[in-house]
Amino acid sequence: MSSLKLKVRNIYVHTNLEVQLKSRTTKEEANKEVERMIDKKKLFEDYDWKIEGCEHGGINTFDDKLTGNIIERLEQDETDENIFWDGFTAHYDLNIGHISVNTNLEAPLKSATKEEAIAEVKKICAEKNLFEGYEWRIENCDEDGINELSETLKNEITEIIGKDLEACIEECA
Repeated sequence: MSSLKLKVRNIYVHTNLEVQLKSRTTKEEANKEVERMIDKKKLFEDYDWKIEGCEHGGINTFDDKLTGNIIERLEQDETDENIFWDGFTAHYDLNIGHISVNTNLEAPLKSATKEEAIAEVKKICAEKNLFEGYEWRIENCDEDGINELSETLKNEITEIIGKDLEACIEECA
C-alpha cells in the first residue's frame, strides 16, 4: 500500500448529517427543540454538527446555503422522522440524510513516489477513472460517508485536481 493519498479540498458531496440535541426526556421535547432551531435559523449555534461516521465533524462550511438546505429538508419531511433516541448518550439525535455539504475527500493512491503519484493521478483524470479501484472517503472519517459517486462529482474532483495537482497529493498520516 502506498503512503500517498489524493486529497481534494472544499468540494460539495451528498452525505448524511447528524447532531446531538439537548433534549433528554421525550421525543416531543426534541421536536420542539428542532422547531425552535428552525424558527430562529440558528442551527449551528451551540450544536456540534457532524457528517455521519465522522469523529471530528468533517464539515468545512457552516453557511446560509447549508442552513437553508437543512431547513428546507426538515420542512419537507416530518421532523419526527429525523429524530432518533441515542441510547448510548441518553440524548436525541437529529439526522439529515442525503444533503450537499462542503468537505474534503481523500483516496489512497497506489504509487510509491510523488512522481509516480502525479502520473497516476493524471492518468485516472484523463481516463475519467477516478472511482474505479479507489476507495474515496470523507477526510478523517471511519466510514466513506459519500452518498453517491456521480459524474458531476467526478468532474468537480477533476477540476479541483486540475488547478493544482501537486497540492492534492499528500503523505498518509
